[in-house]
Amino acid sequence: MLRFAKHLLLILGALIIIGAGVLVLYHFWLSNISLNAMIQAALSGKSLDAGYYTPTRTGILLALGAALVGGLVLGIGIGVPSATFKQRYEKQQAEARQLAESTAKDAPKADTAT
Repeated sequence: MLRFAKHLLLILGALIIIGAGVLVLYHFWLSNISLNAMIQAALSGKSLDAGYYTPTRTGILLALGAALVGGLVLGIGIGVPSATFKQRYEKQQAEARQLAESTAKDAPKADTAT
């Protein structure tokens, strides 16, 4: 169950970070278009409608907040163990038993008759 949660958090965190990156690039592209429109309007001597310029500060801050949340989710996904303590302990005990059995079989038998 922990392995499923680990993989889910890793995938979800990566998707959130990728989505935030796309959102940041989109807002930079949108601000570039607005800036070019303002430059063209200033060079031609025309006035530019105030509604055409879209401020991107809010969008950038939202995208960076999403990237922060995605980073936290990804970090939690990296930190979650794949198995519980009980599962790891039982696996360790089983390996120790197998090692003890294999060394007992390979050990030379002692002579009891002298």
